[in-house]
Amino acid sequence: MIQSNNVIFNTKNINFNGGNISSEGGVILLLEYIRKNHLLSYIKDLPFNDHRKLFIHSNISIIYQMLIRIFLGYYAQSGQEVLQNDPLLAKYISPCSQSTVSRLYDRINRHTTIHLKEIIQILACNYINHHVDDIVLDVDSTNAQTYGSQEASSYIHHYALTGYHPIMINEYNSKLLVSSSLRCGNSYSSNGFIEEMKEVTTHIDTENKTIKVRGDSAFYSKEYLEYMEDNCIQYYIRCKSFSKLSNHCFEDMISKGIDFTDHTPDKPYYGECEYTITGSKKSRRVVYKAYRAPEKDGATQLFPTVYSVVTNDCDLSPVEVMDFYEERGNSENFTKELKDDFDGGTLSHDTFIKNEFDFLLSSLAYNIYHLFQLDILEGNDHKIRMNTYRMKYEKIAVKVINHARSSILSFTSAYMYKHQFEKYLSLVG
Repeated sequence: MIQSNNVIFNTKNINFNGGNISSEGGVILLLEYIRKNHLLSYIKDLPFNDHRKLFIHSNISIIYQMLIRIFLGYYAQSGQEVLQNDPLLAKYISPCSQSTVSRLYDRINRHTTIHLKEIIQILACNYINHHVDDIVLDVDSTNAQTYGSQEASSYIHHYALTGYHPIMINEYNSKLLVSSSLRCGNSYSSNGFIEEMKEVTTHIDTENKTIKVRGDSAFYSKEYLEYMEDNCIQYYIRCKSFSKLSNHCFEDMISKGIDFTDHTPDKPYYGECEYTITGSKKSRRVVYKAYRAPEKDGATQLFPTVYSVVTNDCDLSPVEVMDFYEERGNSENFTKELKDDFDGGTLSHDTFIKNEFDFLLSSLAYNIYHLFQLDILEGNDHKIRMNTYRMKYEKIAVKVINHARSSILSFTSAYMYKHQFEKYLSLVG
């Protein structure tokens, strides 16, 4: 028999006069990390069209408050009210009004977004240069949804929605964004790839690091392959499913006496051959896997399915190349986290540059969190996404007790991760 205490609350005895209590107690971990590592110094020189003579809130102060809102999960500008009323956050910032945040967008120019994008790259590459030896860059495009008639947005057939078409480059080992670029909705998936790579490699110690690039078939281009070869970059690019290439792989299997009827999706055949891309005079190594898959009606395919990757890595076996390439699927989860956990997937301003600023701000918050995760968090927490981190370590009730010269934070005794929280706080300090 289930027993329970029959407690009846008198609604007249319920009020909202609990005093200086915050529900965001755990945010001090991230805010202290930002303060101790002087991360705001990176954005102190952001250029704006600022002609104000007398002002209370600087542009950097407003951006910092916007970052705090993203960390807390309050994406709408109306979330600024949380910052104004929270007794804990008042210790870190001088909260401004929602209208003050809105007016910031009128001071943004093209130099603002260019500089902000470079900050994102510098933060990521500085960490990578010191902590990552084998750099793996996963390049991909994604979507950022818009609603209504917004500048430079358009219908994207691949995603069946209207929006923008950003190109993202993640470093696989660290999860950091080394480049985040918002593009017009009608941009092709790989547009601007070489320009993005040139920006990234200026911040990476290319003399002492090995760079590997993985990309889907949108990056299967003679121009891109030649650029990476000229710059000593190892690449693993999915080939487009042209019948000419498939037939070339069939002929390679036949010449080697391979009976492809023996190979299924669970036990594919791994092979390699030399192939010359259209428009190129140079043959390149193509690694492929082939198998016969059952049809929906139960019959078996007459010809095998061929899945191929072009690479300039001659050291790995065909199995190792395919396994390494297929690991790039995990990087799509990094982009999903940016869009879902940092509000990078929906943009609502009427002009492109304002939407670009919001997208880059979400990207900056993403990188700051993952730098914090790499430096401070341990064990299973080393892998958790931002939404999980919010629920586990940020949403903690705390009472702020003010004295003449100091403040005391009294956290709820029911918090179940207090020992781990205290350890992280000591590491931040």
